[in-house]
Amino acid sequence: MWAAQTYTIGLLSGGDGLFSMAKSREVKYVPRQPQAKAEMPKLPEMIDSQNKTCDQVFWGVLIGGEALALVMIYFGGKNLAEALSAEPNWGVITMAALLIIFGLITAIGTFRASLVMAVMTAARTMSFEACRQYCMKAVKARAFIPGGVAWAIQTLLEFMVQKGEFDQVIEVGEREYTAALAKNPKEYGFGSVCACVGTAYSMKQDFHKAVDWLEKAGGQYKDMFASLEKGNKTAKIPGGADNVYLRYAETMLALSGSYLRLNDKRNAKEKVSMVYELTKKVKDGPEKETILKRAQEIGKYLKHW
Repeated sequence: MWAAQTYTIGLLSGGDGLFSMAKSREVKYVPRQPQAKAEMPKLPEMIDSQNKTCDQVFWGVLIGGEALALVMIYFGGKNLAEALSAEPNWGVITMAALLIIFGLITAIGTFRASLVMAVMTAARTMSFEACRQYCMKAVKARAFIPGGVAWAIQTLLEFMVQKGEFDQVIEVGEREYTAALAKNPKEYGFGSVCACVGTAYSMKQDFHKAVDWLEKAGGQYKDMFASLEKGNKTAKIPGGADNVYLRYAETMLALSGSYLRLNDKRNAKEKVSMVYELTKKVKDGPEKETILKRAQEIGKYLKHW
């Protein structure tokens, strides 16, 4: 243990060759105490029961949906066979054919729905292994999943970022983004994927590449909103437009921080201004307040720009 040391400082006054203490005061010097090292916050631990819950959700939705699809296909096929065996009844034939088609659509859609529900359950319960498992299943079976698997890639990368698997985030994110653009040069659904890659590069202290990918993320969000606003489809965004605007604002905030680390204060200030503009479109809430506070903190370094 450190002990405080006390020193008495005397102010000397001369008199008849003798030193006398005219005044004294005490000054205490307390050495700095050893500080505990700050630790990174730990994410909630994975619990087996939560992974089992995700499995139950997946198989419950899959079996229920596929059973319904089989029933529709069975009765549709039965009615179609009966209608064709006798004098053709085109009304019955049409209804039977539609029932079979709806059954096939249900069978395909159920597989996607079961994966989405399992991933949503994993995200809410912080079940990392279950999330990884079902996201990877979706990516591997992308040919059979209508609407694409950008949602699965996005969720997978977000969890990997939280776990600190930055090299894997970069590998998967760059591969999927390149493949998506090769298939559709006008793709604009990979904003979150690019943001995850940019975050991974930022955590690895490679701010030039972080800026590159965060700019790509901003471009994806910008193109997406331009397309949706053109067709008046903003209100139909899954999860609501506010959620996407907040992701966009977070990306611009991260981009501003990366520019600041590169001492590019002009671009940093421009991106902070975009954060304020984007959050104006969002209803007040805790997440919005957090983003604005972080923007204000960065803004302190940009007062003279």
